[in-house]
Amino acid sequence: MRLKTFHAKNMKEVMELVRNEMGPDAIIISTEESSKIGGARVTAALEAGATPPPPAKTPQTQQTPLQASEIARANAEASPSIIPSPEFDAADINAVLNHHGLPFETAGHLGAAARSVDCASLPEAFSTALETSISFSPLTDYTSRPIILVGPPGAGKTVCAAKLAADAVLHQRSLKLISTDTVKAAGIAQLDHYAQLMKKTVQTAANAKELQSLVQSADTTNALTVIDAPGTNPFDMAELESLLKLIKSVDAEPVLVMPAGLDPLDAQEIAGIFAKMGCQRFIATRLDAARRYASIIMAARPGYLSVAAISRSPFVAEGLEPASPLALARLLTTLPKSQARSQSSDRKNGQ
Repeated sequence: MRLKTFHAKNMKEVMELVRNEMGPDAIIISTEESSKIGGARVTAALEAGATPPPPAKTPQTQQTPLQASEIARANAEASPSIIPSPEFDAADINAVLNHHGLPFETAGHLGAAARSVDCASLPEAFSTALETSISFSPLTDYTSRPIILVGPPGAGKTVCAAKLAADAVLHQRSLKLISTDTVKAAGIAQLDHYAQLMKKTVQTAANAKELQSLVQSADTTNALTVIDAPGTNPFDMAELESLLKLIKSVDAEPVLVMPAGLDPLDAQEIAGIFAKMGCQRFIATRLDAARRYASIIMAARPGYLSVAAISRSPFVAEGLEPASPLALARLLTTLPKSQARSQSSDRKNGQ
């Protein structure tokens, strides 16, 4: 299967490009149209063995030798800008996959997808590959359903709660901050400190009944309710049952908060466990403290969770970044300097 991403000013023009180059057998993988990308973007695929349409024939007109020479020179000058040479090769793709330590099957699938697309840059190739391999579902500032942040201890739930609160204040939304982590006093103190800086208060709920009462009393008009749940060991059934009671007591969306840098298979298993608890998406945190992000990809594989946002800083002022294929691709392809120097040296030595 050959994949390619097409760009144009609007959807009509981009679909015409797809038809002209790939013909009626083209399979549309994804479409996007917004001002953020400067028009419309479509990713299409052509099955192996399918024949693309022949180039359209244009009427031949009589040309003088001078006219023919001028046209040939213009075409030669325009060709490099129309069909840019890729700035990467298969070795670059393999270097990214090897660095992040993806399991063999997933690395093979992602690598094949990245090699099959016609893109000028490595991040664009991985962006298209990620678009067809994992799921994205960004958090938006108009979310009205309460959000309850869940996850293992130390994942960064309290900081994420503060970042969501800061975003709500920035968009002039009413805000209710609730902490259910009454056992760990430091967690409440930390969230309360952030809240005071925003001139907000934190309410606490010691059990499911108290949480239900607080959520029901919240003003739902242009308001956001953020609930900071206690850290939960995903492999401890008693802790999971306690968390499930909190989730079921209110009509809130449970969103998993999971740090980057975990073992990829552990991350996938944790995502699967919290998916059974009702989570549909997750926030990847502590990206600044990790250099390998295979855990994010494994947690977002089909059948698990969607990537909602990423956090690259412990500072509340540096908020959550909405997840997108290109944003994650740029993170994956930005290798540490020592790794980049090693690749450059290998190429010079002909390895």
